Order: sequence, then structure tokens, then C-alpha cells
Amino acid sequence: MRLYPDRSDASGFTLIEILIVMVIVGILATLVTLKIGNRAVDDRLQTEAERFEQLVKLAQDESQVKGIPIGLRFTTSGYQFLAINDKGQWAEYGQGALRPRPLIAPFYAEVQVDGRSVAPAQDQQSATSINDQSQKILPQILLLPGGESSAFAVDVKAQNYLSYFHVESDALGRIQFERRSLQ
Repeated sequence: MRLYPDRSDASGFTLIEILIVMVIVGILATLVTLKIGNRAVDDRLQTEAERFEQLVKLAQDESQVKGIPIGLRFTTSGYQFLAINDKGQWAEYGQGALRPRPLIAPFYAEVQVDGRSVAPAQDQQSATSINDQSQKILPQILLLPGGESSAFAVDVKAQNYLSYFHVESDALGRIQFERRSLQ
């Protein structure tokens, strides 16, 4: 019976084996972290695009139920729904779920109406006078009480991100929603 075993009988890991395992674990941890980071942006982007799609559907329903046209306007900071007020001007609808919605960086929207790109409008609250044409709020997209709408496409994107969401409506108000990629 030996009190001290020989070194030749000892089992264990060498320093090189331990270092190799640590490098592999480090690489895997980095890859997982990068995936999770993109996942957070992807989830927020999808949530924002789905919110927009559902709000357009709600606005279509509201237009049909109330028998009023509802406009949609994209600005440099987000989007808002509009309706004609008692003075005959387009004004912020701002009721409940159809209140103005910001698109907070890094998110933004690219809008096309009838196949043409539409630049975002300047942010403003309401028209100050009937004669001031520069201050009038005008919709870029119309949702009509009969269920029709302007044919439009909205791409909800994030800066420096390859995936985006495409929300499209034809003139009959039928909406399609899909994920797309810049690749």
C-alpha cells in the first residue's frame, strides 16, 4: 500500500487543455451575446411593425363604423392619425389607441403611396389659421368609410439592421404583413 501515488498514475487536465476549453467557452459566450443583442432589436422592430399594422386595421374599422375618412400622416418623429374637424380641416384624431405614435431611434419608416416614395412631413400639432397653407396638416394616406384606402406600403426599419417589416395595403384596404431582408 502506497501512501503517495506516483505522478504517472495521477489523472487530471493539463494547463493547455484548460486554456483551450476556456477559449472555446469564451467564443461561444461571445456568439450567444451577439445573437441576444440582435434578438432584442429584432423583437422591438417586429413589435413596432405589428403595432402599426393593427392600428391601421383599427383605423379602417373606426372609419367604417363612424362613417368618416381617417388620414394617416408620417412625420420626422413618428406617425399620426387625422380626421376632419368641425372647421373642415384635417386635425389630429388623437382618440384612444389612434393617438400619435413616435418612432424612436433606431427605428424609422419608409413610406410609399401609389408606388411613389413619400418624404416624412414636418412635425406640427394643428393648423393655426385657415388661410395659412404652410401650416395645414394633410394626410399622406386615406382610409375611407367604404373600406377603401390609398394604396400604400410602409417599411418599418432599424438603422444598420438588415431585416425589416413590410406593411402593404391595396386600394381595397387589404393589408399584408411580411418580414423582408436587405440582402
